[in-house]
Amino acid sequence: MVMNTKATRNLLLITALAAVSVLSACGGNDQKESAGSTNGNSADPAAEQVTLRVFSNLPDRKSGQGLAEQMVIDNYTKENPNVKIELETLAEEPFKNKLKAYMASNEALDITMVHGGAELNTLVQAGYVKELDPAGYEGETYNFLPGVYKSFTFNDKLYGLPRNSDYEVIYYNQKIFADNGVNVPTTYAELLDAAKQFRDKGIEPMSVNGKDLWSFAAFFQDLVIRVSGDQSLMLDAVEQKKNFTTDESFITAAKLLGEARDAKLFQESFMTADYGASQNLFTQGKAAMWYMGSWEAGMATNESLSEDFRNNVAVLKFPVVDGGKGKDTDLLAWNGGGYSLVSSSKHPEEAKKFFDYLMRADQWAKTVWDTGAAVPAQKYELTGTESGLQKQLTDVLTGATTTAGSLGLDYGTPKFKDDGQNAFGKFFAGGSTPEELLADLQKAAESQ
Repeated sequence: MVMNTKATRNLLLITALAAVSVLSACGGNDQKESAGSTNGNSADPAAEQVTLRVFSNLPDRKSGQGLAEQMVIDNYTKENPNVKIELETLAEEPFKNKLKAYMASNEALDITMVHGGAELNTLVQAGYVKELDPAGYEGETYNFLPGVYKSFTFNDKLYGLPRNSDYEVIYYNQKIFADNGVNVPTTYAELLDAAKQFRDKGIEPMSVNGKDLWSFAAFFQDLVIRVSGDQSLMLDAVEQKKNFTTDESFITAAKLLGEARDAKLFQESFMTADYGASQNLFTQGKAAMWYMGSWEAGMATNESLSEDFRNNVAVLKFPVVDGGKGKDTDLLAWNGGGYSLVSSSKHPEEAKKFFDYLMRADQWAKTVWDTGAAVPAQKYELTGTESGLQKQLTDVLTGATTTAGSLGLDYGTPKFKDDGQNAFGKFFAGGSTPEELLADLQKAAESQ
């Protein structure tokens, strides 16, 4: 880990990250490439030549998390020239679909990216991923923050390791706001008013990946938190400890969600926009805001994006609701994406060696932070070279007073996630009222 003299700020950062964890889910084309070479001198001349198959949801290898992942792979193959890594990458939703197909056919991958919670649970139930020993990842070599295994643990057994500390924010383009005389919103009413002002000027207010559906559920959970001030309410409803249809906070949040739909907060044709399309709309300066997670910190350092955009991208906390009990320091945060070892691996010992190397604190965590790509799930320290966007995201995290610990969608069974996403899809397609949305969510919880 890179050390510096800003000890006080570093300590605050690590402490806040740990607190968040204790209080406690990316466009491109299909790509296959190989890293490493069988040429050169191995530390062990007799070492067996091995090819490992790795499946990832990071197709962009030139920036962001894809670059960080590639750098770690390159580090490993340089140190282990007998190992070649065959990497397959797909954008988010195609990745999910192909992983399901690989699971069904018991494809002999070695390591795969996984989404914690309901999606990983599907792989666990199918026996497709291997159990890990948590004791093997204790100590400074890995430096995982407390509580980050939550979405990767089923029946008290660990089946993967998280790569990031994920939390929802609103990215916004400062120049678009300033040039159009629109104030940056701090309340939900101001957010909807800003949407109207941008609409009147012919500008898309906020981009969202509506086709993928999960962002709608996160947006709703953010509203529930702002209305109720209770991070556990959504999770309790998934577990049927609360009722979606009778709790006043859910009723209010659903109506507010309806106001966003009716105010046309999201871009035209938002229901057909996947992750990449929603991101492109924002990064190309065609939308004033983008509702997305902390894992997009790399936008500020991605040289394939315009300098004008990189200089003006900033972070906005999800606005408070007038009359609500929640604060802007109540953060929707969790540990979503990570990696798992595949049970059908043809090279289990070599796969484990690379997996452990990938998850070391001086590899993924250090690399992803130093490149400005994301906020890791392991302790890290500021280097003094962070982008403005990284610093803002750090401030959001260190300023959090409560966190959710899980997305509501991922807190239940895979069936609940599917049914819940479909309920939000029906709602935003105009097929249901706020009351009907809540009824559909309650039915999903009861039938999971």
